[in-house]
Amino acid sequence: MAGSLPRVLVAMAGLLLVPATPAAVVEIHAGGKIFATAEFRQGKPDKPTVLMLHGFLQTREFGIVKSIADALTDENYTVLSPNLSLGISHRKHSLDCEALHLHDMDGDVREIQQWVQWLRGRGHTKIIGVGHSFGATQLLAWKEQYRERDFTLVGVSMIGSAPIAFEPKPPRAAKGAASKALDAGLIRAPLSFCEAYASPARSYASYQHWGENRILSAIKRSGPHTEVILGGKDKFPQAGWGKRLAGAGAKIHHIRNATHFMDGTHEFDMLETLLGILNR
Repeated sequence: MAGSLPRVLVAMAGLLLVPATPAAVVEIHAGGKIFATAEFRQGKPDKPTVLMLHGFLQTREFGIVKSIADALTDENYTVLSPNLSLGISHRKHSLDCEALHLHDMDGDVREIQQWVQWLRGRGHTKIIGVGHSFGATQLLAWKEQYRERDFTLVGVSMIGSAPIAFEPKPPRAAKGAASKALDAGLIRAPLSFCEAYASPARSYASYQHWGENRILSAIKRSGPHTEVILGGKDKFPQAGWGKRLAGAGAKIHHIRNATHFMDGTHEFDMLETLLGILNR
């Protein structure tokens, strides 16, 4: 096994009760009247800092995201776990698919950059992004966009990576069964796990743009150190997704029989794999 047994897992088994390092809630001004928050846990300075990002519409309290942050903290990594604001100041809860979504991918990536700057301002010069599901794609988008200006993010670990949509072209608001016009400029259409995601058309397109081809091209352009942990029975991506990721230059780690890492099963194997990546 790479590294020592994560104490959080031992505690869950009832063999050892070790409280996790207390987390401080910190915030940034994300623009306008919006403030975004994160949990920050200080680890040992000789280890890289982990920027842990949740999946689509979720928060840092999402089961697998919190488990990863706890396990990494117990392994003495410094961990920053933001909640992307998604246009809501001090957002604490996940968002419903049916809500009106005014946020977009560009704003999310800018917010990630603000958190990276927050870390750099406090002396954290080696940062590894770890994201679950679409959070992994957003970290990849950050790495691609800011690679010429900021080399702090030395790697990205993508857990349960999957395209947010299968078609890279945005739907037309007034045509097709896949989308329904709400009014001029607003649509309701499938996106990720949402059957009816309500959003301005441009905001919707900013996310839907990150289909298979866009992810693969970003991996090719963003350079080395992109590692992907995939469940062998994950139904979110289409068949052959792991091979296409590897062809683009990512290093793939398969967890046999795991799904999308949301049900708590195979968590131990996933954490063991992640710790091996970080320890290297």
